[in-house]
Amino acid sequence: MRFSRTATRLLVLPVVCALGLIGASPAQAAVQRTDRFSITQPHFDFGDGDLGNISGDPKADSRLEWDLVNGTWEPRLLGRIYINNASGECVRVQMVVTYQNNVVVTYTDNASDFCAPNGRTWYSDVDFQPVSSAYVANVVVRLQSAPAGGWSFSNEGASAPYFAPWWLP
Repeated sequence: MRFSRTATRLLVLPVVCALGLIGASPAQAAVQRTDRFSITQPHFDFGDGDLGNISGDPKADSRLEWDLVNGTWEPRLLGRIYINNASGECVRVQMVVTYQNNVVVTYTDNASDFCAPNGRTWYSDVDFQPVSSAYVANVVVRLQSAPAGGWSFSNEGASAPYFAPWWLP
């Protein structure tokens, strides 16, 4: 009698522990694809790494990571904005998201807004993930600037449209 109770407890305990661990696990993001690109314009660039000494362009590409979390797409933009030889001018990035129903929504990364205090080279790191939706069809990244003393932003350049991984074979 005593042997069977001990044996039952030894068999039940690992099963209970395993079920407890499964129920307690948080949602995990899985990067499905990474698109790499740069936007280069006179005085304003978006990429990563340092600027090249001769070209003035970023030495590395920025990244648009397509995270899949519990069946929803979370496009995440990672990179660096540069202002070079543009005193007082400001720069920021936007993510333009087109959904499957052709609705287009523009998300502005206000955390990336910054202005150059002088005509030297300045940069700001970007980590922007504004949307979580199962219906994202594609994303375009825009680089915008505003003149010194003004906050009227205009488009300097844009990426190609990057389609969600489910969209492409």
